[in-house]
Amino acid sequence: MKRLILKGGRAIDPASRVNGPFDLILADGKIAGIVAPGGAAGLSDADTLDCTGCWIMPGLIDPHVHLRDPGFPQKETIATGLRAAAAGGFVAVAAMANTRPVNDTPQVMQYMVATAAAIGGARLIPVSAVTRGLEGRDAVDFDAMAAAGAGLFSDDGMPIDDSKLLREAYLNISRLGLAISLHEEDRALSAGRAINDGSVARMLGVGGIPTAAEYQRIERDIELARDSSIAVHIAHISTAESVGIVRRARRAGVRVTCEAAPHHFILDDSAVLRAGADAKMSPPLRNREDVDALCAALADGTIDMIATDHAPHDPDSKNQAILGHDFPRREPLAPDHAQAFTVAANGVVGLETALGLTMRLVDRGVISPMRMAELMSSNPAKLLRLDAGGLRVGAPADITVIDPNAAWNVAPANFHSRSRNTPFAGMELKGKALVTLAGGKIIHDGRSGASQS
Repeated sequence: MKRLILKGGRAIDPASRVNGPFDLILADGKIAGIVAPGGAAGLSDADTLDCTGCWIMPGLIDPHVHLRDPGFPQKETIATGLRAAAAGGFVAVAAMANTRPVNDTPQVMQYMVATAAAIGGARLIPVSAVTRGLEGRDAVDFDAMAAAGAGLFSDDGMPIDDSKLLREAYLNISRLGLAISLHEEDRALSAGRAINDGSVARMLGVGGIPTAAEYQRIERDIELARDSSIAVHIAHISTAESVGIVRRARRAGVRVTCEAAPHHFILDDSAVLRAGADAKMSPPLRNREDVDALCAALADGTIDMIATDHAPHDPDSKNQAILGHDFPRREPLAPDHAQAFTVAANGVVGLETALGLTMRLVDRGVISPMRMAELMSSNPAKLLRLDAGGLRVGAPADITVIDPNAAWNVAPANFHSRSRNTPFAGMELKGKALVTLAGGKIIHDGRSGASQS
């Protein structure tokens, strides 16, 4: 394979603590050299990728996406989802189990892995269900699912209400050296409700979901893990109270990690008044104090990683035929429209906007570029037990080249994803993946005039 030189960029890697101008030499799918600027000038048999003004980071990894395949091709397929991932700068994504059929057997998992491998783009890390059918009653065959390639276990989208079953799952998953990711929701407090309990819910005339629906369940599930070495991961944390619980548990020695999604640390629930069902997700957007708490926790290390919770939906699932002309608004919905809003599917697409949204925190000085690399690459790799390698000689050439100054407008019509459900439509962002490489192969090329993957 011909060598490729990444020239003129700033290399940033939390694992090696590299942070400065370096040229990278790639060969045979690996990093063959990291040299001072211009140090690779004598390699006549190499192609060159000009990275002037760009950051060269270990490839971004998303620990929480929904690719809807098998079962929901109108929302997303593995092919469209992995193209969206590569365009967003991701070299690997962890695909949740709420497919149809559910990923609760080795056969479903093998289909997902084989389909992704045939595409040859971003890597798909399959997430096994914890319970069969995500029904919370009978556990999957943990050993068989781990042997088939599971990188994580989760019933995401559905909380595990049975504490005895969850405790047994903890022990089995821990024995296998893997982690469990938990969707934390007390359905007795959230059933029949739509968005965060607050002034926006009251204005629209829809039921509000209290923050206790999340944080009380987090308290229970951490307590179940307190007297063991179980690795518990809290998905899409959204409240200030939840952050405090995780912080205290970690000080007490509990092995707990957590993630936050860009929509939760950028938007508060007032975004629903503008974007309607495209700003409806689970957990819901919270208030400004919660947003500020998440940003502080991303900065101080309480929140370990950023996950998109990429959740594509078609317009019918969002009831857009009914709700499409209701927003923006600042008055109650008609009763039938309030019901349509309440039952509209939860979730937003996020793979193609996550980097630009996270760059807002960098530009505001909330986090550094090095911290962003921890949150979006090295820490997700640890959760998924990936040998990501970082930027070192001999490591896989999984790299994201980021232009931190690229200004762009969020235009859903241009998404690689099959779905368009985003509350960020029309937003001006700065910072974008210029080139994404997996195993030294360019899987996304965003340079002007370059052919697209």
